[in-house]
Amino acid sequence: MHLELFRKQYDFELDQRNSLTSATNIPLVAITVVASATSVILVDYRYRLDALTYTFCALAAATLGAVSFSVYSLFRSFWNYEYRKLPCSTDLLKHIGELHDWHVGNGSTPMDARILADADFGDYLLQRIADATDWNGQNNVVRGNRLHRATAAIALGVAFLLPTALMYAYNKVTADEKTHQVRIVAPIPTPTKEVLMSSSQNPSPSQPASAPAPAPAPVPAAKPAGPPNLVFKGNSDLSKPSAGPTPSKK
Repeated sequence: MHLELFRKQYDFELDQRNSLTSATNIPLVAITVVASATSVILVDYRYRLDALTYTFCALAAATLGAVSFSVYSLFRSFWNYEYRKLPCSTDLLKHIGELHDWHVGNGSTPMDARILADADFGDYLLQRIADATDWNGQNNVVRGNRLHRATAAIALGVAFLLPTALMYAYNKVTADEKTHQVRIVAPIPTPTKEVLMSSSQNPSPSQPASAPAPAPAPVPAAKPAGPPNLVFKGNSDLSKPSAGPTPSKK
């Protein structure tokens, strides 16, 4: 009963780790949208020496500060965290055999040694699950707090961006149109219709007659490209050869 309870807590903390990793997508998208909108507004704003411009700059600076803090908190929510899990199955099986041999070496019969080894292994497994669960749970609490700060900061950035966008819209509506300097240059003279017709009827004597086109060269056969590269995932092992005899190459 105790082992089942600890195992559920162990599985919960590992699942919580995956949930926290997936939850970073929402503030990441919000950060991208707010930062992009603020950049466009700052570049296209018509700056003047008045109270509206000073207020606009203050709200834009507050928006960028909230975005920066959100980026820092989001980065710290998944960077430099180590999780613990149980040893691999072969090591656990080896440890059971070591416990059995230890009890046999201390005078127990093989049957009693098996019972005692199973009891010792249960205690060992319970301790390892408890240690991993506590360690992973502390990591999840810290990551969850940082993720909450990142979400709260970007929400505050959106609150600062709304009045900033309204001031930007008012500035665009009330601003004077930009004037562009236009300079007229002399047009390039174009030949008249009579000059074009005379030049086409009287070709230049120095121009040689066009030679007949040479016969097309035969197209060579395409060079063999060779077999393509093998594609495999970086976190998967290649297929291992079977234990049977190696087939002969034909």
